[in-house]
Amino acid sequence: MKTSIKAIISAIAFGASALFLQAQQPALKIATVDLGKALGGYYKTQEEQAKLQAYEQDANKNAEKLLNEGRQMATQLQSQVEAVKNPVLNDAAKKAAEADAQRLYGEIQKKEQELNEFRQQAVRFIQQGVATTRQALVVEISNVATEIAKKKGVTMLLERNAFVYGDAAYDITDEVLTELNKNKPATPAASAVPSVGLPSK
Repeated sequence: MKTSIKAIISAIAFGASALFLQAQQPALKIATVDLGKALGGYYKTQEEQAKLQAYEQDANKNAEKLLNEGRQMATQLQSQVEAVKNPVLNDAAKKAAEADAQRLYGEIQKKEQELNEFRQQAVRFIQQGVATTRQALVVEISNVATEIAKKKGVTMLLERNAFVYGDAAYDITDEVLTELNKNKPATPAASAVPSVGLPSK
């Protein structure tokens, strides 16, 4: 009988300890945020995209200018080649025409190399600008989302697209966008180059 009483007392004590420990642990409250949606709807993202587009347009204009210069040189080279073939010219004139043709050919090769290097550099600048800007904006968005989650008593904030299903009732993306865009300028910012994280030409 005494053994039974001890067992009951032990069981009660164990149960009380478990309930005490459970009471000490905060209830799990989960929220989700769609970082892709937040990034796309953030006005700073749109401003940076406009700046990158302006840079790309400017780069295309410069590339077209280099291309036209190369075409003009090619036309001049063709004229020099025809001059070399002219039977009316004496030897001295032909040698001069050949020298001009060789010089133009070298300049065309340099112009072609300059154009290729410029295009590669522009692509690198744009890629670097996109990556750097995106990273900075994602950090900013994540910080805002975290602050909102803390104010709501959330104990775990998850990226909405990182799992198969999540109830929309737990999603705080719209609240995050409202907070991010509360200081959005009345008029769009001027598209300037360089952009954030984008090297100047």
